[in-house]
Amino acid sequence: MRNLDIKNFPIANKKIEEFRKCNVKNITELEFKENSFKDVTNFDFDYLKIEDFNTIFFANEKIKEQNLVDNITLEENTIIINKECKNPIVVLNYYDDENTIFEKDLKYIVNKNSDITIFEIFISNSKKNFINQKRDFDINDSSNVEYVYLQKLSFEDFLNIKFNPIIHEDSKLKFFNFNFGASNAYNQFDINLDFLNSSFDMEALTNISKKQEIANIVSTIHNGKNTSSSVKANHILDENSHGIFEVKARVNNEANNSAVIQNSQTTLLGDDAIINANPRLEIFIDELTASHGATTGSLDEDILYYLQSRGLSKKQASKMMLEAIEYRILDKITNEKIRNIIKEI
Repeated sequence: MRNLDIKNFPIANKKIEEFRKCNVKNITELEFKENSFKDVTNFDFDYLKIEDFNTIFFANEKIKEQNLVDNITLEENTIIINKECKNPIVVLNYYDDENTIFEKDLKYIVNKNSDITIFEIFISNSKKNFINQKRDFDINDSSNVEYVYLQKLSFEDFLNIKFNPIIHEDSKLKFFNFNFGASNAYNQFDINLDFLNSSFDMEALTNISKKQEIANIVSTIHNGKNTSSSVKANHILDENSHGIFEVKARVNNEANNSAVIQNSQTTLLGDDAIINANPRLEIFIDELTASHGATTGSLDEDILYYLQSRGLSKKQASKMMLEAIEYRILDKITNEKIRNIIKEI
């Protein structure tokens, strides 16, 4: 058993401004054992085995099942996607242990002229594990990647994941970010838009309750001309939950005609729920389009009243309004089968 190495968990460093709102004492005081790659026998994810989809299923960081219908190269920590790959890829990360630290990183290499959807899921049937990982993306020229990230870990697990995308010329990464589980989850993004016409676009949904804490910490640097970044997040916070939206974009001198959007919208359902939203822009040029903002409120009482006047109970009306928030994001996902899986989960 061992405590966390602070070098591998910088969120715990309160000297870094972006991390000051993160409450990690409940993690740093724990001890974790190394991953023993325990065999998993109760493994039932047939609902993710979709016809014509590529599937890679990890259980406690070992490959449990795989079915690759396209020309995809799978190495130990790397998935290489060729332009001939037309079918979506489902990557499942399933954890079934206790007080264990999981540190398997993964890199996606997307070759030129590719158009691909990746659906990566984090699920656990365990408690007090620490998933501390990194996802690298190398998206080569003239490629379009839609990456759907969903975490629904147990409410006693902890997650720290860092995303490092390299987006080359005329390429786009569309990132969908869904957070429903974990006691504490910290999603960090380091994005350098160095290449002409490169684009990063994120739509995030955090729906949590109890004492959960979920953070999206995003740093974007625009260096290339005609680059664009958009980071939009919706938070639905109940009971004593805590949402963090710490987003900074820097547009340097060379990044003419760039575009930057930052937006946080929060619906507070509990009196003790908290949101810390801090969108920031650092701009060093005149030729750009930029906007940022954050709004916080509760469910609209007028709409609730109207729905109840049509025969719905207050609980039914509230559920319908919250689903409308979720579906506005879900409906932007290209693949209908992936949308339906997320709705069921």
